[in-house]
Amino acid sequence: MERIPDDKFCIFISHKHEDHALAMAVRDALHHLADGRIECFVSGVDISAGADWNRQIKTKLACSHLLVLLFTSPSENWDWCLYEAGLFTRFDEEDVSAIVCLYNPESGSPRPLANLQGVPAERAAVERFIGELCRETWCISDDWRRGALAADAGEDRIAAAADAIVGAFPTQSFAHRSHYACHRVVLDLRGVGSIGSIIPETARVVEGDGATSGLTLSLFNLADGRKTLTWRDLLDAVDGTDASWRHQLDRRFVAALNEELFTPISAKLGAWNQGRRYQRVFRPVLYRIVRARAAEGEDPRGVPIELTIVFDPLPEAAAAGASAFDLMRINARLRAEVFDEFTGTVHARAADGLDVFSDIREALRVVYEDAERVGLFEPRALRRVYGEAFERDAVEAKRAEWTDRLDRLDAALGGRDADGVEAELTRLSELNRSFSLLAAGRYLDLLREPATP
Repeated sequence: MERIPDDKFCIFISHKHEDHALAMAVRDALHHLADGRIECFVSGVDISAGADWNRQIKTKLACSHLLVLLFTSPSENWDWCLYEAGLFTRFDEEDVSAIVCLYNPESGSPRPLANLQGVPAERAAVERFIGELCRETWCISDDWRRGALAADAGEDRIAAAADAIVGAFPTQSFAHRSHYACHRVVLDLRGVGSIGSIIPETARVVEGDGATSGLTLSLFNLADGRKTLTWRDLLDAVDGTDASWRHQLDRRFVAALNEELFTPISAKLGAWNQGRRYQRVFRPVLYRIVRARAAEGEDPRGVPIELTIVFDPLPEAAAAGASAFDLMRINARLRAEVFDEFTGTVHARAADGLDVFSDIREALRVVYEDAERVGLFEPRALRRVYGEAFERDAVEAKRAEWTDRLDRLDAALGGRDADGVEAELTRLSELNRSFSLLAAGRYLDLLREPATP
C-alpha cells in the first residue's frame, strides 16, 4: 500500500513495552521541532481500548513517512519491533530511506536492519539526524515530497531535542551486557502455519547477541550474515536433515508441546571448525518453548511462538590411549542408552502402547554412528587396540558372539517379539560388560607405558 501524503510528517515510533518512557520522550522531542507539522504515533500507546490493534498498526504504518525503532538492548526479544519494521519496509525497492534505528552505541543496530539508517544514541549523531530531519527531510524519508520540514530550525532547538532523546535513553543497557555461557539457537515459530510432528523447517533463526549469536552460527559455517536463515538452512549445513539427533530432537519437541516428560537426547551433532568438518561435537538440548496467550477456542496452553535449542559441547577423547578410551566410551554409551534403558522394560512399554522396538533400534543406531565415526568394532581396529590381549583374552570370539546376538536382536525387534528382545538384551548386556572391562584394562596399560620422546 502506498503511503498517504499529507501536510503533516508522520513518524511511527516502534519500541518495547519496557522502553515506554523513552518512546514518549522521543515523541515529545520530535513533536515540537517543526511547529506542529510532525505527528508521532507511539506503537503500543496510541491505540484506543477495544480497537483492532493489528489493523490499526498496519494502517498507521501505511500512513507514516518514517519509522523510528528504539533498539535499547540486544539481549531482549525484538521480534515484534522487527515485524513492524518488516511491514513498513518495501522490499521491492533497493534503497529504502524510511527507517531509522536509534540504538545503543555499544551493541550496534539489529542485524536484520544493519543495511538501513542507524543512529547511535550519542549527542552528535542524534543532533545530526534531527538536523537532517528538519532541513533535508527528503534524505530521511523517501516518501516526503513537500520540502524541508523546518528549514530555519535553530541550532539551540535541535540541540535541545537531541539532549532530551539521549538523556532518556536507558543507561543500564550500556553498562550491563548479558553473557550466555552456551551455544543456543532461537527459532521464531510465528508464521510457520500449523506445527506438526517436527520442528518447522521454515522457522526463522532469530539472530543477535541475546538470541542466536554469530559464534553459534559458526558451528554451522553460516556466520557470514548474507541472508535470513531458517532451521532448514542449519540442518542442511551439518547434514542434519536425516540425522539421529534431529529425529530425537523432533520427538522431544512434540513431547514438550504436549507437556510430557522425556529423556535427554543421546545422539550428537558434528559441527564445523574453521573449514574442517566435524571437529567439535555437541549434544542438542531442547531448552525452552515460549507460548503466546491463547485466544478463545485455541489450545488453553497457548500457541508456541519461540523455541530455544542449546548445544552442549562434549569432551574430546584423551590423547593417550585414545582408541582404548573410545572403546570404553562406546561401551558406556551402550550400557547407559540401550541396556540400562530398555532391559526389563520391553513388555511394560509395549503394553503402554509405546513403540519400544523402534526406540531400541534408534538407540543402537545412534551409538553405532558414533562407533563408526571413530572406526571401532572392526576386527583390524580391535586387534590394533588390544595388541597381544586380542588373542589371549579371546576378543575375536567375543566379537563373533556379539555380532550373532545382535542379528538375533534385530530379528526379534522386526518380529516385535518382546520375550526374544528381552533375552537378547540380557545376553548382549553381559557381553558389553566383558568388553568394557577389557577396554578399561587396556586403557590403563597404555597409560602406564612411558611416553614416546
